[in-house]
Amino acid sequence: MKRAFDKIKALMLLPLLGTATSCDDWFTLLPQSEMVAEDFWKDEQDVLSGVGACYRAMNEDGFMRRLIVWGEVRSDNVVEGTGSDTDLGYILSANINAANSYVKWGDVYTVINICNTLIQNAPAVREYDSDFTEASLNHYLAEAKTIRAFCYFTLVRTFKDVPYTEEPFLDDTRPYATPQFAAEIVLDTLIADLKTVENGAVKEYTASAEYNRGRVTQKAVWALMADMYLWLNDYENCIAYCNKILDSNDNPLTLLPSSSFYTYLYNSGNSDESIWELQFDPNTQNGAVRTFYGGTDVSPLLSAYELGGSTDFFGGTDLRRVLGYVGDGIYDIMKYVALCSSRDYENIGEGNFNYIGDGSYNWIFYRLADVYLMKAEALAEIGGAANLEEAVDLVSLTYDRAHPDLEEGSLKGQYTTQTEVRNLVFDERQREFLFEGKRYFDLVRRMRREGTTNIVNTYLMRKYTSMSLDETTVRSKLDDEDAIYLPIHEEELQVNPYLVQNRFYMTSEDITKN
Repeated sequence: MKRAFDKIKALMLLPLLGTATSCDDWFTLLPQSEMVAEDFWKDEQDVLSGVGACYRAMNEDGFMRRLIVWGEVRSDNVVEGTGSDTDLGYILSANINAANSYVKWGDVYTVINICNTLIQNAPAVREYDSDFTEASLNHYLAEAKTIRAFCYFTLVRTFKDVPYTEEPFLDDTRPYATPQFAAEIVLDTLIADLKTVENGAVKEYTASAEYNRGRVTQKAVWALMADMYLWLNDYENCIAYCNKILDSNDNPLTLLPSSSFYTYLYNSGNSDESIWELQFDPNTQNGAVRTFYGGTDVSPLLSAYELGGSTDFFGGTDLRRVLGYVGDGIYDIMKYVALCSSRDYENIGEGNFNYIGDGSYNWIFYRLADVYLMKAEALAEIGGAANLEEAVDLVSLTYDRAHPDLEEGSLKGQYTTQTEVRNLVFDERQREFLFEGKRYFDLVRRMRREGTTNIVNTYLMRKYTSMSLDETTVRSKLDDEDAIYLPIHEEELQVNPYLVQNRFYMTSEDITKN
């Protein structure tokens, strides 16, 4: 039993949301002498520290790496960089098996377990702390349940059917034997759970922007719910929750202007456009982004796939292309990791960028642009002239911002059929969320909706062709829907007897070893 408590102690003694020095009063660190089970969960400060541990576990390099690998690396946004990582190389070349370290999900379940621990223990604290109000308890539960739901949603989009539990595992003698549940059941359960806390979530923190953007607010709960409804093809509810965000005056959001949005979104962080982002600073650095995207004296593991090619995918001088990646042949990713010193957007090269050396770039989960484009996608799928027109108007908000040389409403009247608008939204999401860990999930969501792997096959094949991979071999994998998801790691199968391996990775000939 002591080993289990030592693990909890180690997790909760980590600097919470940075360090006490850099983030001041985010959360108070726990004295080691008090970190024993009998003395913990006795007052509100213990609960607050537990919430901090939920966030801090997401700062871990393994968790962040999986957000990038699962949501970005498998997409058509990136190819190999100048750095070297064997397991990443296998994923980039569509040669994935159950021994690959990046298919381990332990870092994500660690966050879930900390959330489960808090959710189970926090309500009883009110028996010991008379000053701990029900409203405060509801605030903390909303945070923990939203973080837990985000983690499960990430797992479902990556693996499809996954183990689901709301029970914390505290005792090393208890075997981790939890069965998988169908993805739809997991999401329905999560949505029902979030509905119990959405009205109890904090609407707006008055302390600082770091709280409003770095901690879960009501709008963060709503954004996650809208995203899950979109995944489930429940377009009416997706729109309803997007409208909750757009109609609320609490914690106001503003789409940043062309002149400054890149700097304030990705470099400064916690902007007025942000809904929820994971906090990093010079003391708690975002090493995963630095490792994958680059920095001074860093050979990045990834580079950008040139989406423009021979077509005008970005529509001229699109700031998301100009400021997002740069190069000739090999395209270095600049989003998050570098600042551009020039405003001559038609003549920007590598020399115009300076890497941010302290690794303090936050990772954005949701921002106002997400809300606009989730709603636009839902409207496009419902169809009808009025809905399609509104969808184009919503896309125009982000498209026009990225094209300051165009007049407002530049897309109006150009896209009228459902197919045209559907593809417009799909492409705009790729342009707007380049390198933000969303693209592969967008491909999978559309694949599920259309009931065919054609969409994944079409978009990914161009990347693999550019990498000179054998087209027949790659296509044989992309044509199988089960291959679109990741395998369960072989070690997880050994630990949990209830797990069933993804069918593709049981039958494919090249998955027994790399």
